[in-house]
Amino acid sequence: MNCKHFGECSGCPIGGNYETQLIEKIEREKNRFNDLYNLDFDIARSGDSKYRGRAEFRIFHLGDEVFYSMRNFNNSLLRLSECPMLISPIEKIFEPLRIELSQSQILKRKLFNIEFLGSLDNNEVIVTLIYHKKLDEIWLELAKNLSEKLNIFIIGRSRGERKIINKSSISQFIKIHDSNKIYELEAEEGSFSQPNPKVNEQMINWVVKNSSGGESLTELYCGYGNFTIPLSNKFKWVLATEVAKSGIAGAEKNRDINNIKNIDFVRVSSAEFTSAINREREFFRFKNINLDNLKFDSIFVDPPRAGIDSETLKLLSRYDEIIYISCNPETLHRDLTVLVNSHKIIKMAVFDQFPYTHHIEMGAILHKWN
Repeated sequence: MNCKHFGECSGCPIGGNYETQLIEKIEREKNRFNDLYNLDFDIARSGDSKYRGRAEFRIFHLGDEVFYSMRNFNNSLLRLSECPMLISPIEKIFEPLRIELSQSQILKRKLFNIEFLGSLDNNEVIVTLIYHKKLDEIWLELAKNLSEKLNIFIIGRSRGERKIINKSSISQFIKIHDSNKIYELEAEEGSFSQPNPKVNEQMINWVVKNSSGGESLTELYCGYGNFTIPLSNKFKWVLATEVAKSGIAGAEKNRDINNIKNIDFVRVSSAEFTSAINREREFFRFKNINLDNLKFDSIFVDPPRAGIDSETLKLLSRYDEIIYISCNPETLHRDLTVLVNSHKIIKMAVFDQFPYTHHIEMGAILHKWN
């Protein structure tokens, strides 16, 4: 990727050749995990440009114009003239949107942040405009006109307000290579979604391919069903949990879109689920689910950066198979150090969601010792 802001913009702190960076990250993680795993990693490469389907920028006001900005390495705002990491549907409207906002006193007034969410599959783009002001009817009419002119969906946000122009989610289509199935997944604005669409599809395929399948799958931190929906084809029953209301609503919607009948979603935290399984506490949200039917075949986890708490790790150790996706190799290593007492690491992978940064996602498949 060639970008004139390399060396200044903190969004991409590493410049240079993509393949060289990737090799360095892989070697770093091989060294980190060599006390637990000494086989080769599977590797999911990113494109070296036009790879990011979710991004946000501060707005810089200068005279009558507004500009996108990011922090530089001195922690001051850097005015951006381009951002080649954005997927094509977002990149296409990046500069036209800035020009249109600059020409509207109403739309640019007290605008301080812009978020983009885009899809490669149908060129949908949601633009979220975030303000330090109330959004009135005049704003709403101008936003509708801008939505039609640029063929985008717009959401306006300010304290206590969320104005939706046309639509608040984008559609993504995930192809599973082993089965040749295609799943439609809707990602809601404001909810967590994977930032790199191509690498996300590779991650899902890796998980589906390497999962053993069986009677039942337990999933913690399921979000809007990004992994749940494709994985459900390999199990008779899936019980998936998520603490966020928006995540559960999105997951149930995606289950219905794909006409899947074997998934139960429950809104509880991982700690609450562990308490329920251990019969330490009863939860009304499990009233229609017989936990006695749960088989400890496979469990899938994709936790936040903090990793998994100690009680939930004890629960994981009861499963025959553990599938662990991590956005933080440090906490993954910490958790695997505990889990290898009960399980063997069968396979590991690196998923390069974030080119030109030090970050990398990882996956591990573990099977219980015989």
